[in-house]
Order: sequence, then C-alpha cells, then structure tokens
Amino acid sequence: MDQRTKVLICSAAAYMFLFMVATVIQSRKRKRRASRVGITYAPIEERDRIRQEYLDTCIWKDDTTCVNMLRLNRACFYRFCNLFRDRGLLQDTTHMCVEQQVAMFLNTVGHNFRNRLVGTNYHRSGETVSRYFNNVLHAIGELRTEFIRPPSLQTPSKIAGNYRWDPYFKV
Repeated sequence: MDQRTKVLICSAAAYMFLFMVATVIQSRKRKRRASRVGITYAPIEERDRIRQEYLDTCIWKDDTTCVNMLRLNRACFYRFCNLFRDRGLLQDTTHMCVEQQVAMFLNTVGHNFRNRLVGTNYHRSGETVSRYFNNVLHAIGELRTEFIRPPSLQTPSKIAGNYRWDPYFKV
C-alpha cells in the first residue's frame, strides 16, 4: 500500500468514528428531551377566576367576614385601596388588582401569617406574595406623614400619678 491509500483509509476511519460518536450523542439528547416532562399550566383566566372567587366568598362576603380576615370593614378597605390607586402608589397589574395586593398584605399583618400560607390561600407563589407585600409596605410608608402620628412626649396623668408605673416614665 502506498502512502496515499493509507491516508485515505485513516481519514475514512476517523470520519466514521466521528460520525458514530455524533450519532450516539444525538440519540442521548433525544432520549433526554423525550423523558423531560414540562410543567403544564392551566389557562390564566381560570386561575384568575378561582382567585377572585376566593376573595368574593371568603373575604368580601360581608362586613363581619371582612373584619375578621382583614381587620377592616369593606367600605374602609375600598377607600384605603382607592387612596393607593388615586395617589399612584399601587397599580393594577395583569393578574392582580390593588384590592388583592392590599388584602394579602392586611391578611399577613393582621394574623401574622407566613408567605407560604398566604400564597396557598390566594393561590400565589411565595415570591409573588413577598413582592406585593413589599410594594404595599412601601406605599403605606409613603403615607406616613398623613396617617402615622409620632408619639406624645407627655406622660398621661393616670400613669404619672400611679406609684406602680411612675418611676418608669420619669424624664
């Protein structure tokens, strides 16, 4: 065999070897892709309907239920939400209105709930609950000068005259 034939045979063997390796890699990729099952989501409208139904039946059903869940009656709650909306502190998003954001916040603060429990109740992820909690907290912080009064520096007469508490309130 001459030199040219040897080079031709070696290059053909290398080509066949590379072709076989590429075929094996492709088949493994195909198998891996086929075995992966993607997450399937329900239609967004259905989830939004379920969330709105929860709010309508479990929170906004009547004033007693609303006070028990959010610590506000419905009229005050809606005025509170309109205040945020009118001042531009909170905005409706694609899948969550201001009322839902504020309801999640008030439910968390009023009952000392964790994000996981609030997320389960409102059919949201913990990250979503946390994000909107922080948004509402920031919005409430913007209203601090109007609604949050600094404490008085004067001791009430009931405490000042009482021997049990008077030593603790001396200036």
